[in-house]
Amino acid sequence: MFNLCNIDIMSRLSIEIDAEQHRQIKTLATFAGLSIKEFILRKTLFERVNGEDATEKLLSSPKNARRLKEAVETPATEHRVFESLKDLENALGI
Repeated sequence: MFNLCNIDIMSRLSIEIDAEQHRQIKTLATFAGLSIKEFILRKTLFERVNGEDATEKLLSSPKNARRLKEAVETPATEHRVFESLKDLENALGI
């Protein structure tokens, strides 16, 4: 007889990314010595576990908060599309 109380229920998260994005994430994960799953979970959830929200930390900078506000208020037709992570970093000045 099965004991359903001992079965962990897992959810699946799927996102569509292009091959270059996948390569970049895989490379970053490899350099960190992690699987892609571990890398993504650490980057998105680790700070919350330590009581710090990554978004709040990012927005604590007035410059970043202003940039986010501008991005949110920009009409979709004017949104910029970045071809690479380097293009995004250059646009953000980081």
